[in-house]
Amino acid sequence: MSIRLRFLLAGFCIGLAELLPGISGATVALMFGIYKKLIECISKLKDLDLLVPLLLGMTVSVFGFSKLINFLFLNYTNLFEFFIGILMIFYGAYLFLSNIQKSKRKELFIFSLLFVISVAIGVAIGNLSDLDASVGTFPLVIYGFIAFSFLLIPGISGSAFLLAIGIYPLIIGSVADLNLLVLLPFAIGMLFSLITMPKLIEKLLSKFDKNIYMIFAGFILGAGSSII
Repeated sequence: MSIRLRFLLAGFCIGLAELLPGISGATVALMFGIYKKLIECISKLKDLDLLVPLLLGMTVSVFGFSKLINFLFLNYTNLFEFFIGILMIFYGAYLFLSNIQKSKRKELFIFSLLFVISVAIGVAIGNLSDLDASVGTFPLVIYGFIAFSFLLIPGISGSAFLLAIGIYPLIIGSVADLNLLVLLPFAIGMLFSLITMPKLIEKLLSKFDKNIYMIFAGFILGAGSSII
């Protein structure tokens, strides 16, 4: 499969994932094997032509299947959540097992520890509920940064984070009403994340790829468990 076709198909599935709460687009990118390349494109501003098929696939799926996905999710919520949760659990386990093969005993201990801690974090974040987070200019910048960072980190959905801390309705309502007092600081946080996080993730992957994949695997499995 050519890299452009893979980006197109991944974009299509990422668009579907963004229509559903619980699964992050970064997880889908990891499943399609384009995550590392995608982060490199964003962080180094290279091979940006690969983003064209990705965005095309996302656009087609979001506008073409939003009504169908919304109907199915509203009418078969439990089935959808179960399917997404099982998919994430199996993929998290697969990612863990595939990266510990041929590992030395010392590495195995470190990888397992990172995995277990990340599973716990993924479950904890997934089970947050109505924290009644404070709303102000600076907190909104922080929420924007964290939410967008979760879009770049496999396992945890940015929308699920916003829903968990109780400000998802505020953000969605502000988008609908063009409430710039809320959207501007939130967008500043997202922009700061876009500028800094891809570079950080790309640098960490280049030096500690297996360790980072262990953390991703734990986040994915933990988030999947919390969905179920």
